[in-house]
Amino acid sequence: MPLLKTGRNNIAAILNGEAITAYGGTNACMFVGSGSGVHDSADNHLKGASVGATMEATYPSRSVNILSYRALYSTTVANFQWMEWGVKNATTTATSTAANVAMLQRMVEDLGLKANTQQWQFTATLTLTT
Repeated sequence: MPLLKTGRNNIAAILNGEAITAYGGTNACMFVGSGSGVHDSADNHLKGASVGATMEATYPSRSVNILSYRALYSTTVANFQWMEWGVKNATTTATSTAANVAMLQRMVEDLGLKANTQQWQFTATLTLTT
């Protein structure tokens, strides 16, 4: 899953000891959207209509170099074809570019059509490799 420049820059800031809004439990938000536009590392948001959900209890989690994010989408939200997703460090909106609001990454993939009779739990993992 490709990082966006905003996510890359936040990782660099953390390594330098700078204060940023972390992608932790109280700030991390997973967004799903309908956009199918190609990945552009300069983006800071999803490309289509999108809906965010906060992390489930105990998420995000880390096991050595693997970060896991999990959110639950009830029957009343995100009822469309899921074509993209991303993790942001704010629970505002997927298109927000306010100071310190940064999307870590964006993935374009067809995850299916969520209907209003379904509740979907979505888990994403990010593996940091050498």
